[in-house]
Amino acid sequence: YTAKVEEPVFVDYRGYQIYKNPSASQGPAELFALNILEGFDLKAMKHNSAEYIHTSAEALKLAFADREKYLGDMDFIRIPYEGLLSKDYAGERRKLIDPNKASLEMRAGAPERFMKEAAPPDRTVKPSTSGEADHEGDTSYIAVIDKNRNMVSFEPSLHSGFGTGVVMGETGIIFNCRGDYYSLEPGHANALAPGKRPRSTLQSTLVMKDGQPHMILGSPGGDDQIMRTMQTLLNMIEFGMNVQQAIEAPRWATRSFPASPFPHTMYPGDLSVEARVAEPVRQALIAKGHKLRASGAWTMGANAAIVVDLKTGVLSAGADPRTDAYAWAW
Repeated sequence: YTAKVEEPVFVDYRGYQIYKNPSASQGPAELFALNILEGFDLKAMKHNSAEYIHTSAEALKLAFADREKYLGDMDFIRIPYEGLLSKDYAGERRKLIDPNKASLEMRAGAPERFMKEAAPPDRTVKPSTSGEADHEGDTSYIAVIDKNRNMVSFEPSLHSGFGTGVVMGETGIIFNCRGDYYSLEPGHANALAPGKRPRSTLQSTLVMKDGQPHMILGSPGGDDQIMRTMQTLLNMIEFGMNVQQAIEAPRWATRSFPASPFPHTMYPGDLSVEARVAEPVRQALIAKGHKLRASGAWTMGANAAIVVDLKTGVLSAGADPRTDAYAWAW
């Protein structure tokens, strides 16, 4: 195995530059969603109001539809980032969000219309609506910043329990089983091929501000990783929370897109919230057509982050009380 160094992709969100890994990762889908959300006055909606959760979830669905159609291993496919990251493209996608109705469809876009270069070949996606993926998680998250402000954001993972159960020689290191992320549909961006990397859910976030490293964020949790890092980031940028408050705030999630693990099941209209989200908000979401589920008050995953105060240089670390997580400094 060798590590492959790749140029990250990014968008500017209200003066913050948000960077993601470009290839064989779902990470860029968060950038698609942020571009869409930038056109809404999220502060005016109020944090975790029905309007805010609905708008965020609908933007996420659109972003994940594009994830499904376009993202994969760049050694094998061409990803139309010029179009996908375009603010004009995001503006077109934004128009698809009905403020009063939850979408039940997977609606990938046509970013090639916003490209100067030739478009990549068209791809079709057929989501499954039956079958349950077997996924007992085995992912951790580590964020580190040293005295020189070098930053590392890292998700070590076997994907499930003990991965494949195959140990490499005498090393004690186990092969992961992320091969079940591949699509078996010919022509799919993430279609199985020799030597190809599966499109992983593993993804980290690096945030720059005024030309300086400002934050790193990450999470275990399969497809939910983007939802957790995006909500934490918006809690800080839009609602002025500190990093610990941003992580502890009540969360939502959706499965209204093809899941990464086989058999890639989609649950149209699915939306779940932690029980700390107020009952009137839940009822308003149901009225908009969301198939709502409420989980326990502190049940929706794990998240961690470190923020550098650009004025004082002080570091602030946040760890998630939903799991065994710690913030250490020395």
